[in-house]
Amino acid sequence: MLGKIAFHLTRKIKRSLARGKGSAAYWNASMVATRSFRTKEDSLEHFHWRNAQYPGYLDLMPVSGQDEKVVVDYGCGPGNDLVGFASFSNPSKLYGMDVSETAIGVARERLALHDQSVEFIRLDEAENEIPLPSGSVDYLHSSGVLHHCLHLDKIISEFHRILKPAGKVSVMVYNSASIWYHLYVGYVWKLKWKRNSETSTADAFRMTTDGRECPISRCYEKNEFMDLFSEAGFVPSHSGNSMSLHELGCMEYRLEALADRRLPNEHRDFISNLTFDPRGFPMHKGDVAGINACFTFRKQPEST
Repeated sequence: MLGKIAFHLTRKIKRSLARGKGSAAYWNASMVATRSFRTKEDSLEHFHWRNAQYPGYLDLMPVSGQDEKVVVDYGCGPGNDLVGFASFSNPSKLYGMDVSETAIGVARERLALHDQSVEFIRLDEAENEIPLPSGSVDYLHSSGVLHHCLHLDKIISEFHRILKPAGKVSVMVYNSASIWYHLYVGYVWKLKWKRNSETSTADAFRMTTDGRECPISRCYEKNEFMDLFSEAGFVPSHSGNSMSLHELGCMEYRLEALADRRLPNEHRDFISNLTFDPRGFPMHKGDVAGINACFTFRKQPEST
């Protein structure tokens, strides 16, 4: 049930898109936090700082190991992961793609500090066509992007088309089985701080991730998201989840939330069933209960 709610576009989002305030318009005005960089070293230091906000994330969504490969960063934003590929891989071709002209401009300026040539492509969020030949890409990387997209089925189909038979897709999307969803939004945001208390948790979640006016920000249940790729001809695997430092900071409210009679049962059950790994990270049903759900997808082998 949670997955269906998270996937559903609310009427408010649809009205926003109808007024021309879709993802492209939003991300042109509201990029992921970045700043100007004067040197390659300064840019690389920011890369490490940003990834440190999500412990273990680089292990699940690596930017290394892509030497002599054709690499696409789908939804490159202001270029943080492109910096990673430029610094820790040596791809034969590196593409940065995004719906935001503003983000591409910032990324182009930042990558000029690095030694890797990058071809930037602005995407049309309605058509979702990737202007590359079929079977031309070795590795497709999409970090924190697909949960903001309107026509996800079209995008997944294009991923399948451009990927080589032995290619791979790495994806991170927001995780519904997370501290962010159940403790931060379900309790801290809605009950303790009394923000958007009358809205659904799924809609309140959207407001808390990438800005209140972000038109689309879904979260997914693990198997639900893998099924979307399976239906398009991919073999899916869940790489794991990573926490945000923000979520770890929210853990101080865990017992307070459980003691609050107003807490809905779906959140109470989730929080009550948390366990902890040796690092002290919260776990739910064997997975890290973090907002970043990471997956790897490969093409289904052709039948002979």
